Amino acid sequence: MTLAVIWYREKFGELWCAADTRISGASRVLTDSGPKIFPVPVVCHENLNGTKWRVCKRHSFGFAFAGSTLSAMSTHSMATACTQNFAQKKGYKKPISVESVANLYAEIGNRQVIEMSSRLGAAENQSQFFFDAFIFGFCPSENRFMAFVIVSSIAGGEFHFNVAQVIIGPGQYLPIGSGESGFVSLMDELKHEPDAGVISTLREMVKREVQADVGGHLQIGISTKQGFKVVPILDTANGPDGAFVSFLGWDASSYKGLEGYRIGYSAIKP
Repeated sequence: MTLAVIWYREKFGELWCAADTRISGASRVLTDSGPKIFPVPVVCHENLNGTKWRVCKRHSFGFAFAGSTLSAMSTHSMATACTQNFAQKKGYKKPISVESVANLYAEIGNRQVIEMSSRLGAAENQSQFFFDAFIFGFCPSENRFMAFVIVSSIAGGEFHFNVAQVIIGPGQYLPIGSGESGFVSLMDELKHEPDAGVISTLREMVKREVQADVGGHLQIGISTKQGFKVVPILDTANGPDGAFVSFLGWDASSYKGLEGYRIGYSAIKP
């Protein structure tokens, strides 16, 4: 399942999420450049008259997962197709909430996992399609940062997702995935280090390869009051002269195929 962590950075007044980039399958590493944190674009439309509609609201939240890449990615693709096509009911003015988007993801994810599981052979396990996830961001409906965790569950022999609000205050964090206990232990081990924190601990966990399915590189997503974005990482492992802007370990600064543009305008240096 690997690892994703969400926490509130009081210094900046922002909600952050970080994850590793390793994707594994059948007890082997498939890639060390796997995206696990994504923007959730929300576009709401209002009816003018008849068949004429116009965009009335735009928002962006964050989605991060740990677990089955296939079911999580297909859930995200289907969900964001929906979130960009919200039609506001006549007379309704309240903005969309983070919670309602989390519930949408759970509903679509439930369908995806059950659909995939229905085609399993007798010797295969349904849990190979399970994933846990965060939906988070600044909620325009509640006018505050909110986060929800979506957790795979089996009850009465049937699969379903549980959705719960996550309360994250200053100094608090929540990890999900198979690396959860290892991350908590390492946080405790490194708590007296000068740069102790979520990012430094996750970086060290990836570096040490504490467990086989957590590794690769760092990826970070940030929610502000203005919206959500995945940010590049400034990789200085090879010294200042060899520094480069990294997306999932890919040297994006080396790509010259965009006329008049480059990829990334600000980066995080762990």
